[in-house]
Amino acid sequence: MTPLDVILGTLYLSQTGLGVLGNSMLLSFFIFTSRKLRPTDQIISHLTVANILFLLSRGIPMTISAFGVKDFLDETWCKIDFYIHRVSWGLSLCITCLLSGFQAIVISPISFPWEGVEFRAPRYIISSCLFCWLINLLIEAGTAIGMASPQSKNTSFTIDLIFCTWKDPSSNFGLLTAFRDVFCVVLMVCTSGYKVFLLRKHHHQVKHLHRTSSCPRASPEIRVTRSILLLVSTFASFYLVNGIFSMYYNYFLYSISWLVPVSVFLVQCFPTISPFLLISRDSQMARACCAP
Repeated sequence: MTPLDVILGTLYLSQTGLGVLGNSMLLSFFIFTSRKLRPTDQIISHLTVANILFLLSRGIPMTISAFGVKDFLDETWCKIDFYIHRVSWGLSLCITCLLSGFQAIVISPISFPWEGVEFRAPRYIISSCLFCWLINLLIEAGTAIGMASPQSKNTSFTIDLIFCTWKDPSSNFGLLTAFRDVFCVVLMVCTSGYKVFLLRKHHHQVKHLHRTSSCPRASPEIRVTRSILLLVSTFASFYLVNGIFSMYYNYFLYSISWLVPVSVFLVQCFPTISPFLLISRDSQMARACCAP
């Protein structure tokens, strides 16, 4: 075990522990709070569960592997771990997209073409989240088929994931997975752009008004919208950078071993940072989570 392995293991362990702690704090707030949960809180609670599953399924094996323990997962456990990892990643993508889309509906003006959608949307929050779970469980069912134990690294056309091996990865990237990723990312970009447009319009409308003449429902919604915009932009940034690294590794230079640890670190940044972004932007959450 080299000093670099120790550094990587410590980094993965710290990142995983910090992320699980932050998401657990946020989830505990939603479970034990006495206030009625907002629709956005219900969506975020599913996001925290997905983040915890993602961090545990990827962070723990990478930590163990970095500290010198080799071949600790057989083929069955590789399939299970990779399946959980893929489902939780897809779920995080879909839930973030759902959160962005829902908030775009909420802050839309009364003259919005879909009149009444704003009032009906909260009724479908739970069913929409359950649909995200179901669709990702089904879509990713085939991704674990190509997983093998590390002893299978000599198989032709494989990707070395450090603690497991992915055989014939191209056959497991189905059209549904690609469509899901593209659809969610495009929808997040569109809804985020729409919300930025509405925020700028709102700013121009109120900048000449006195402080006492502000709209009573605008202030909290605008604060939540800005928090979600920050969350979505953080997700999109890490998703884009990690996607570039992954494409470079998968399609060009498989021999560059350091790309896998870097990619894992980048993809774990969002589930690690996101709960603290949300807590810091909500004073009530911050007081509850930081209370002694």
